[in-house]
Formats: sequence, structure tokens, C-alpha cells
Amino acid sequence: MGRDQFLNAKRLLSLIACSLIFPLTAGNIHVGKGLSINTITDALQTAGAGDSIIVHPGTYREVVVISLPVVLMGIGDPVIDGNQQGDVVSVFADSVFMEGFVIVNSGRSSLTDYAGLKINKGYRGIVVNNNQFTDNSIGIFVQDAEDCRITNNRIKTSIGESSLMGNAIHCWKCKNLEIGKNHIRSHRDGIYLEFVSNSLVRDNDVAKCLRYGLHFMFSNEDEYLYNRFSENGAGVAVMFSSRINMLHNTFDNNKGGASYGLLLKDISHGNIASNQFTGNTVGILMDGGLSLSLQENIFSGNGWAIRLMSSSTENTFTMNNFLGNTFDITTNGTSEKNFFSENYWDKYRGYDLDRDGIGDVPYHPLSLFAVISEYTPAAMLFFRSFLVDLLEQAERIIPTVTPRNFVDDKPSMKPYTL
Repeated sequence: MGRDQFLNAKRLLSLIACSLIFPLTAGNIHVGKGLSINTITDALQTAGAGDSIIVHPGTYREVVVISLPVVLMGIGDPVIDGNQQGDVVSVFADSVFMEGFVIVNSGRSSLTDYAGLKINKGYRGIVVNNNQFTDNSIGIFVQDAEDCRITNNRIKTSIGESSLMGNAIHCWKCKNLEIGKNHIRSHRDGIYLEFVSNSLVRDNDVAKCLRYGLHFMFSNEDEYLYNRFSENGAGVAVMFSSRINMLHNTFDNNKGGASYGLLLKDISHGNIASNQFTGNTVGILMDGGLSLSLQENIFSGNGWAIRLMSSSTENTFTMNNFLGNTFDITTNGTSEKNFFSENYWDKYRGYDLDRDGIGDVPYHPLSLFAVISEYTPAAMLFFRSFLVDLLEQAERIIPTVTPRNFVDDKPSMKPYTL
């Protein structure tokens, strides 16, 4: 069975599954060249609630408005071309299922948010699965909706003007969303969430976005699992939220003068665990973090593994691996109350006489030069100089300058297998 045959068979199974949701009286309407109905708009005007509209291969140059619960199924990747005339597909109904389309050329404006597909205010139960969105300002826009699933879509744009480029998936004031297994490239932000609660973001691959791979604000009690964010302009930004779980994600190669793998800005009572931070300018920039647990993460080959600002307190760092970073920890303050224990630091030179796997000598991960460079960035010109080496050796012998609370009393002698 070829790839196209496999995809068509898969979509047919989805259609059968969806038909079970609607009344047994629901019917099928076919759309295509040479058929009695040759536009999606005409099919929607003919359809009743619960009907399935099956769209055959071809390019449909129209703006589609869905105002009743239907299944809209594309066979052979039919193209819906909005010809830059506004939102390509607009949903004004509950329980709409859409799969198998290539959606292109939304309107472009610096004043109006045009999208490839827009789920409008107050609707719920919409499924957008296995579609392609190309050259739209915003790929998928979800506003004030509940119980929606956005899965298995491929979203990219070649719009180069930053004022016209929007986000790949943009969600505002939503509940109970599932955003999973989407492949996203080259938008402003990959996934943008604002006032989104009780939602799951899982298994997405987001890369080469102009600004953030993931950007969310005022969004509480959400989970972010098994995502990959790489080569984005600024990395991932998490702001003004609480009770967040970020587990098993990968943040890699987010580089630049103002880039980081993950920004935690005014975040409280969250769990950041089992993530990988590799090759970023800064692995984690924490500014205003409160009562966060960071455990079993890997920080490898970053410029700064963690920049912990003075506004961050009562955070716990346990059983993390710090491997090959230029600086493991840096800060701009002296009185933070944070806790470090049982982390592995590859720069640790202590010993373990009782062979319990824990170093007998506490480790001070905050180097003197890291503190100096935080206050005076121009000091980086002297990095790896003899003077800096001398300062570092003196600080190891008499650690009096760096803050006392930046101490791991139980450093692990071996890296964890995470």
C-alpha cells in the first residue's frame, strides 16, 4: 500500500469513527470537479447537522464558513486557497471535525488577525486534525473556546514581514485544549497561549520561529510534555502563570544575545522536570520564580545553564546534570533563598571517602567570574585569561565572595541516567 493510499484509508477510518458521534440519519455529501457539487460552500449550504462532507482532490478557491456541526474530510489533500481575502476557514459551530486539507493564503494585515482556520468565540468540541497550513498569517486561531483538539497538523509560512507574520497556533481565553503532535516552522511564535487553562501541549516539534517556540501568559494548571523547541529566535517564554508542569521537553540550540532555552517570568508552584537543555545561550533564565521544583533535568553545552535572578526564591534544584556548560549558575543578587541538593556538576573536584555516591565536600557552583560578568558583561573579554583562572582558584580555596546559599551540600559523584 502506497503512502497516499494509506493516508486515504486512515481518513476513511476517521470518517467512520466520526459518523458514530452523529445521528444515524446523517448523510455524506461529495464535493469535487465533475460532481454535482463542486464547491465546499455549496456543500455546507446543502448539509444538515451531523452530515459528512467529503472533498475530493483539487484546489478550491473560496472562503469557507462552517456554521453547523459537520465532518469535513479531505481525500487526496484538497487545497482550500483563501486568495488573501481574510480567514480561509471560519468555524461558528460546536462539534466540527476537519481533517485532510491543505489550507493556504489567508489575508495579511498588521491590524487584523487573519488565520488559515479560526475557531470563533463560544464554541466547543472542534477537532482540527492532520491538515497542512501554509502561508497564512496565523495558522490556527482559537478564541474563547473549550474542549478543542488541534493535532497532527503541519504549519509553516513564507511570509517574511514581521508585521504581517502571526503565530502558528494562537489560543486566547480557552479551556481544556489538547495541542499535540503538530509540526511547526517559521512563524512568529510557534504556539501562543493567553488565558488558557487546564490544557495539554504534547509531542509538538517547533523550530525556526522568529521569536518564541512556545509563548504563554496568564495560563494556569497546564501541562507541557515531550515537546521539542529548537533554533527559535528567543526560545520559550513562560510568564505570569502558576501550577505548570513542564516535563520531558527538549530545548536546544536557541542562540543569540537575548536568547534562552526557557524563560520563567513570574511563575509559581510549578514542576520543571526531566527536560533537556542543550546548546542554548542560556538554558533557563528565571526571573520571579517562586516555589518551583527543578529536578532530573540535563543542562549540557549551554553558555549559562541557569541564570537565577534575585527575584527568584524558594526554588528547589535536585538531581540535575550539569555537563559542559560555560557557567552552571549565575545571579545578580546575594540574598536569594533557593535550595540545591544532589545535583551532578562536572566541574566538581571533591571526593567520596565513604563511597555512598555523594561528595564529602560541598560544592559552590556559582563562580566568582560568573558573578562579575553578570554585573559587568564586558568582563567576558577576559574569559579564559590567566587573571580569571587565578580568581577562580582563589575562590575555590576561600569561597567568601559568592553567596553562601548557592551551595550543593550533597553533590553527586556521577551523572544521573535520565
